[in-house]
Amino acid sequence: MKWLNVRKKLLGISAILLLVPSLIVGGISNYTANESLNDSGEQTIENAVTMALQLIDAMNERVEAGELELEEAQEQVKVYLLGEMDEDGERPINDEIDLGENGYFVIYDEEGTEVAHPTLEGENMWDAQDADGQYLVQDQIEAAQAGGGFTTYSWEFPGDTDRVGEKIMYNDIDPHWDWVVTAGSYMEDYNEASNNILWVIFWTLAGSLLIGTVVIVLFSNHISRPIQAVNQQLQSMSENDLRLDDLPEDRGDEFGQLAANMNTMKANMREMIMRIVDFSGSLASSSEELSASSEETTKATEQVTESIQTISENASDQAEKANGMQEDVLDVSEEIAYIQKNMSGVDKAIEETSGRIEEGKGKLAESSAKIHTIQDKTATVSESINQLGEKSAEIEGILKLITDISEQTNLLALNAAIEAARAGEHGKGFAVVADEVRKLAEQSNHSASNIRQLVSDIQGDIRAAIDVMEENKAEVDEGQRSIEQTGAAFDEIGSSKEQIVDLSGKVSEHIQAANGKTGKVVEAVMATVQSVESSSNEVATVASSSEEQTASMEEVSSASASLAQIAEELNEIVSSFYLDKNNKQDESDTK
Repeated sequence: MKWLNVRKKLLGISAILLLVPSLIVGGISNYTANESLNDSGEQTIENAVTMALQLIDAMNERVEAGELELEEAQEQVKVYLLGEMDEDGERPINDEIDLGENGYFVIYDEEGTEVAHPTLEGENMWDAQDADGQYLVQDQIEAAQAGGGFTTYSWEFPGDTDRVGEKIMYNDIDPHWDWVVTAGSYMEDYNEASNNILWVIFWTLAGSLLIGTVVIVLFSNHISRPIQAVNQQLQSMSENDLRLDDLPEDRGDEFGQLAANMNTMKANMREMIMRIVDFSGSLASSSEELSASSEETTKATEQVTESIQTISENASDQAEKANGMQEDVLDVSEEIAYIQKNMSGVDKAIEETSGRIEEGKGKLAESSAKIHTIQDKTATVSESINQLGEKSAEIEGILKLITDISEQTNLLALNAAIEAARAGEHGKGFAVVADEVRKLAEQSNHSASNIRQLVSDIQGDIRAAIDVMEENKAEVDEGQRSIEQTGAAFDEIGSSKEQIVDLSGKVSEHIQAANGKTGKVVEAVMATVQSVESSSNEVATVASSSEEQTASMEEVSSASASLAQIAEELNEIVSSFYLDKNNKQDESDTK
């Protein structure tokens, strides 16, 4: 990667800091000058048109006063604004009126005829267009009629038809003579002064940039030279060359501090390398002595280890045989203990089974009694339901009687109504009573119908309840039979349990006797195993200690070799440094 040095960076940044503000200031100044000059030019031509209108107003007053004829007054205005017409029908541009270098007045009537013009007076310019197709005369007349305003268009310069420039006009109308008075000039006339200002700004900025560049170059050299000196020394130090002169420390800024710190670092590095040289020599001597001692100790330890290993192998064989016999005896003892434990479980299970049988019998008796109670209550409920069915049948008969009575009452009420109608006025009260009786009869009949429907629904529910009660009675009878069968099964289990208890007791007695004899054998074998293991452990401990000592001596030997190698590597590293101005370190100090 190609690095950009500090001097170039300072020059680049400073150049940017000078150039960018200069360009911004120049651009803003030029823009401000253009705007100011354009505003000034527009104000000038607007004032000129106002002056011309005031002149026309004054001349018109003289015409109205009878001092001048209209044509004479109009000619005087043209002469004042432009000049006397020559033989060719052209007028000069009045230099006494400042409208810019190429500015002049133009007067139109409302049809677009040139009333006053340096070269086109008397011509109709209504359809005149510029190079962009703009109807310039129509735009001027329209702006004047709108109360006055500016228009722009492209037009040829006076006396130079090949030269075309942008022209700005101010247009207004005279109410007395209906003249459209316009005055204008070319934008170049105003921009010329702006260009002069731009050149002044350019040379000012160029001088500032030149002076700033000189100052920046001098300052960058002042900054970069001490950095380059430090960089060169660091590069030499990276190549292990410490044969360097001290940097000057006479500067009172950060670079002076940097030089002082650099000189201190070089001195410390030289001292550190010399100390490493001395240390590596001592380290090499110590590692050689340590290596010799570790070799002698290792040989003696290996002989002791071989003798202990032979004893350990014999003890291990005896321990393995004793352990095998111990394991066999323990297996037999465990099997006997397991059988004895299971027999105890069998006795306990038999006792628990006996209790469960008695408990089951009690539960069966309770269940049987409850089932008998359920049977009795079921019969009672069934009888009550049957009686309810009989009562509902009686209610149905009563309802039929009520219905018959209501129908007879309704018929009587109808007959009474007929008789009341025959009686005329005398039967009206009786007719009302008959009508009320008829309504009561109809309500009774309707209520009886509703009750009949309810009774019918109740009878259906009663029949369904009777069916359910019959099914429940059958299920209860079946449950009673199952309880009786279960009780018989419990009686059979009870008689078999007594025989199992007798056999289990005899088996437990024989197993207990065998377990006592096996325990004595286990104790004897375990005593033998412990003696053998004790001897074997002592031998193993001695062997392990010897092996650990051998391993330790090997580690010591390896460490001494590593120390020797480290000392050699340190010597090689420090020998690559140039401490003396004449020779390398390995040629002056390590020999």
